[in-house]
Amino acid sequence: MTQEYRLRRNDRIRLDGGATVSIICCREGALWITQTGNPGDHLVREGDVFSSDRPGRIVVGALEDSVCFVAGNTAVPGIPSGAVLRALRQVLRRVELAGRGLWA
Repeated sequence: MTQEYRLRRNDRIRLDGGATVSIICCREGALWITQTGNPGDHLVREGDVFSSDRPGRIVVGALEDSVCFVAGNTAVPGIPSGAVLRALRQVLRRVELAGRGLWA
């Protein structure tokens, strides 16, 4: 399942980081992402993707007004995370092109 979030600067969302693939794709803006059990924080800018296949709550903070897509919280059996990432990047690219009127 994929969900879109529109975040204002300094907004935060918490995601249950169960033992499933979680993918966060930044369409606009800049995000700060941290995850329990994942060393370090991550800066994800427009067009970048963060993925995690480890358990642990994920907190996404907007460093500026941002739009992101979150896929996860459902198991993806038999699909390696790299393939999931490539598929999500293709979807994001199509959404971006559709917003510009270049994709029907």
